Amino acid sequence: MAEERNEKKVLCEKIIQDINAVFQKDADLASFEIIPKETNCNKSPVVHVEHNLGLESWCAQHVYDHAHRTLISHRRQTWQQQLRTLQQQQQSDSLAKYLNVALLINPDVTTFWHIRRQLVQKNRLSINKELQFSALVLSIKPKSNEAFAYRRWLYSFQSADAIDWPNEIGICERAADRCASNYHAWSHRQWILQSGPCLLQSELLRTEKFMRKHISDYSCYHYRQVLLGRAYELCFALPTAEPTSSSGSSSLASLQQLLAENYGLPCQARAESLLSLLLPHVDRSSVSEQRLRSFLYCCNVAAHDMRLCSEQRTLYGARDCFELHRRAALKFIVEECVRLEAGLASGPTVGNVASAAKELQSHLTSLDFEAHPFLGAVRQAEFTLGSKHRRWCNLHLSFGYPAD
Repeated sequence: MAEERNEKKVLCEKIIQDINAVFQKDADLASFEIIPKETNCNKSPVVHVEHNLGLESWCAQHVYDHAHRTLISHRRQTWQQQLRTLQQQQQSDSLAKYLNVALLINPDVTTFWHIRRQLVQKNRLSINKELQFSALVLSIKPKSNEAFAYRRWLYSFQSADAIDWPNEIGICERAADRCASNYHAWSHRQWILQSGPCLLQSELLRTEKFMRKHISDYSCYHYRQVLLGRAYELCFALPTAEPTSSSGSSSLASLQQLLAENYGLPCQARAESLLSLLLPHVDRSSVSEQRLRSFLYCCNVAAHDMRLCSEQRTLYGARDCFELHRRAALKFIVEECVRLEAGLASGPTVGNVASAAKELQSHLTSLDFEAHPFLGAVRQAEFTLGSKHRRWCNLHLSFGYPAD
């Protein structure tokens, strides 16, 4: 029995050494997979092909158990013993190879990520290689919250200007593409959005492509709603979306079509014509040019999404995500119209969310829809979409429909 355990230990050490050799040889590893294979064929179970690393399944549990025991043994040492291990290059390199194997097979062990953080802080692991390793972990487990949290921790040592944000977006997108409703990937993407506002335009394009590909993944729809709110918060708009000239006509086509086809309000796809319908009672001189430009741009995006949801419903049939996203886009347009009409701030500030929402609700409740051509037309058209939708409109938009 003891001899058998010793043989297993020697075999596990050999496999871990082979995996470490691949890490040493290939600095551009892109993916890791467990390869289904039931038995040992008397050859190395480590497969390395074109920057892709694989481990045959028959040995994965044995290798993980061995690495796990070694790492737990390290954690059970006194703090002084752990510190000596971390400070000695040879011992810290040995520790790193066990961490690589253990986290590739099971990346949900917080203790092991904490050991890697200690190695980074002692300059035994480089930040760039650690970013590559965490991306490798995400290739096998796209929903690994620990890997995303580790990446954010690593970026805390770099300036925002030095970070390759488009590459980080790509990692999130691949993770979301591989695993539906990937909350951790989309949360990480929201963190990127807060750190790199220059990505707004490209994100709007990429999320639409994702929505068309993954029609039932509501995580993307929700992220797009966050994206739209962020764009309006930052007064973002394309340079062509001029609110007082015709230069932005082509960029406002979705909003013009929504008004004409859905709500029976024919107008030109020009800023002046659209503002006259959406904000008939607003003193333009009291609102900045950039705010009006951003208002039109974001309303046009919301209108585009409403039309996209209708198009998707026609192609694929009714789905909750289409209806929920359409409602969110409608809510955005209505609420921002009311905010500007009432002279309210463009959105609730931190610490004042409840009072801002209450103030907006008060204005919605007391709104005279007959005096507002756009909101009156919306209220009339949305009434026809069923009792469930009418209840939602009463609850969130205070449309005041009679109870069914």
